[in-house]
Amino acid sequence: MAHVVFAGLGFGGLYTLRNLLSDLPPGTRVTAVDHRDHFVFTPLLYEYLTGELAGDVVAPRFDTLLPADQVERVEAEVRVVDLPGRELWLGDGGRISFDALVLAPGSVPAFHGVPGAEAHGIPFYSFEDADRLKTTLRVREWAGGERPVCVVGGGVVGIELAFALAEFLARAGHAPGSTPVIVLEAMGEILREMSAGLRKLARRKLEEAGIEVRTSIRVLEVDEGSVVYSDGGITRLEAAAVAWAAGIQPSPLLEGLPAERHGRHGVGVERTLQLPGYPSVFVLGDAISYPGRVEGDPLPDTAQAAFQQAEVASKNLRSWLEEGLPRGEYRYGHLGDFLRVSRREAIADIRGVVMDGAAASLARRAAYLFRMPDWTIRTSAIRQWLG
Repeated sequence: MAHVVFAGLGFGGLYTLRNLLSDLPPGTRVTAVDHRDHFVFTPLLYEYLTGELAGDVVAPRFDTLLPADQVERVEAEVRVVDLPGRELWLGDGGRISFDALVLAPGSVPAFHGVPGAEAHGIPFYSFEDADRLKTTLRVREWAGGERPVCVVGGGVVGIELAFALAEFLARAGHAPGSTPVIVLEAMGEILREMSAGLRKLARRKLEEAGIEVRTSIRVLEVDEGSVVYSDGGITRLEAAAVAWAAGIQPSPLLEGLPAERHGRHGVGVERTLQLPGYPSVFVLGDAISYPGRVEGDPLPDTAQAAFQQAEVASKNLRSWLEEGLPRGEYRYGHLGDFLRVSRREAIADIRGVVMDGAAASLARRAAYLFRMPDWTIRTSAIRQWLG
C-alpha cells in the first residue's frame, strides 16, 4: 500500500489533495500534515477584516473539507524533511514515513532584518494575523485622530490592506481623514507587479479614499507606537498600529532540502513539479521557482499560480502511483489581476482589459467563487456578499 503524505495545506497542498481524492488509486493511504486546523482563502482576508465575510467562509476547517475516511489528518509542525530516509520529523517529536510526498509548506513574512518589525509589526498573511489586526484596531482608541494607521509595503497585499483599513475605520465610526491610513513603500512606485493601467486607477482610488502613499522609503525600525524611516532624512512616524506587508519568503523548511535555490525564491523543480533526483517528491506553491523562467522573473507567489499547479500535481501524482511516470508539464498562465477597493468596488486587469467599479468587483467575486473548495462555502459567500 503506497503512503502519500501532504506537508502543508495551503492552496497548492489542499487543492492537490482534493483533486487526488476525486479519483484515488486503490490501495493508497493518505496523510495530511499542517500546523493549523483550517484552510485560509488568503485573497478574501480583506473581506474578513471589514466584516463582509465570516470566518467559516474565509477560513473553513479542514474537517469540513477532507473526508476522515480517506485522509488521516495530523495537526503538527513539520521541522525536518528527511528525503533519503523518506520521513517527516514533526515538532512534537513524532515521525511520519512516506512513499510519495507533496511538499507545499507555503511562505512566511519577510521582515528584512528591520529591528522591531517582527515584534511590533502585524503581518497580514494568515487568519490569525487578521484577527490580531482586528483586535488591535478595536482595543486602541484614537478619539483625537492624531495617530495614523501605517501599512509598510506597497505591493498588492499592502494596497488592498490599506483600502480595507480605511473601510474598517469608517465602519467603526471614524470620520473621514480623522484616522489617516499611510502606506510606506521602499521603491519609487507601488504595485510594480501590476500593469500601468491598473496602477493609475489604483493611485486615483487611493487619493479618493484619503490614503496617503509615501514612496522611496527605507524603514529603519518599528516599535509599539511608531515607525522610524529614512527618505533622505530620518523621520519617526507615530502610529496607532503598524501593518507589515513588505513581502514574503519561502518556508525555512526548504533550507535543508538538497535542491537548487533561485535567489530568495523557492527551489527549482522539474516541469512535472517533481524535485530533481527525487521523483516521488512533488513541490508546489510558494516553495518553487520552476525551470524555464529567467532568473529575476520568478513564479508569482499567488493563489492563482498554486491553483494551476494543483491540477498538474494531482494528475502527475496519480500517474506516479499507477504507472511511475508523470507526464503533465506545468506552465503558468496569467489570467488577470484584481485589486479590492471597497465592498462594492474593485479594479481588474483581465488579459489587458482594465476596468473598475462594480463590474470589476463582480468579476473578482466570480473568479474567487469558482476557486472556493466546495458549494457550501460558495453558497455562504454569495449570501453574505448579498446581505
